[in-house]
Amino acid sequence: MKKINLYSLTFFAISIVILLVSFFSFRYLYSTSKKDVFNSTFEAGKREAREIGKLLELQLKQGLSKETVIQNLQSSIVNTDTQSGFICMYNQNGIELCHPNPALIGRKVEINGSEFILDNNKQFDFLEIINSGKASTGIHNFNKASNRASEIVSFYPVEGSNWMVASHANIDVIEQQISDLYLTFLIVFLIATLSILGISFFLIRMIYKRYEDQKNGEIKNLNDEVNTLTAINTQLHLIHEKHKKDDNNDSAREESTDNLKKRIITYHKDELISLETSEIAYFFLENNIVYIKTCSGNQYSINSSLDDLIKTLDSQLFYRANRQFIINVKAINNILVYGKNQLKLVVKPESDEIILISKNRVSEFKKWLEQ
Repeated sequence: MKKINLYSLTFFAISIVILLVSFFSFRYLYSTSKKDVFNSTFEAGKREAREIGKLLELQLKQGLSKETVIQNLQSSIVNTDTQSGFICMYNQNGIELCHPNPALIGRKVEINGSEFILDNNKQFDFLEIINSGKASTGIHNFNKASNRASEIVSFYPVEGSNWMVASHANIDVIEQQISDLYLTFLIVFLIATLSILGISFFLIRMIYKRYEDQKNGEIKNLNDEVNTLTAINTQLHLIHEKHKKDDNNDSAREESTDNLKKRIITYHKDELISLETSEIAYFFLENNIVYIKTCSGNQYSINSSLDDLIKTLDSQLFYRANRQFIINVKAINNILVYGKNQLKLVVKPESDEIILISKNRVSEFKKWLEQ
């Protein structure tokens, strides 16, 4: 898969998740807000009708005539905007006493002219609600022929009179305001979403670039290690082949190695044993005792130290791998990478301890194999 495809798939997956979560969250918030707005309108209408009704009651108790009280209310509401909401007043016979439009004063509400649905979903004729003389709030729906929008109407009866103060709120206007608010939120949402997606895409590319750079570096290091190990093991194989072919040249080699040990003397119980150094797989130190491991798998102890032994052994055959091991090149079966920049020697016969070449001696070990 190409990198750009990986970026794109990740980006599209995050985009879909963000859009889905945001869309459903936005719709939920919108529906909840719409419900809250209508509930607030209901409560505001009740409060407005009640407060004006209380004011009218106070004026009547103070001795003002009904005509004066009606005139005062009419003066305060005349020519007010009726598009979104307004205050008017009826008597219980359904006659309009006060209205922002003076031309409508004196109009009588007709029976079966419109319906009124209370908040408990019970349906009544609008005139029935006025005639009841009781406080109520609900939805006022008009006949289709009237072409008038539905309203939220709250009634409050004025004590000491047969008046019904009514607070009207136009539902179409409220829904239009909510729609305008929804459109504003939608635009802000789209801008915010596009910004988030753009930033997300940029961050995804940065994250993937760092990740890929790191992985590419690791792959390069692994390839280098593989190439190095391949070269070392190839060299090891060539050394093994070389030693197999060197049997015909032993006499010339012995003349140049007169000072090197060709045999190691050791004891096994009461028996004196002489071992050819070429038969020794490796020397190792354990519990301050130096042991010999032969190619056939036998093990003997020796009184010499590893430091003394390495000075007398053929440097082309034996190498001081670390403080615990001297290894015969013929015993090395394979070389592996171990940890960071260390080498692990796989020998035959197998060793109970891991034989490691430290990173500080890797270069020297390679030179020894190449000699």
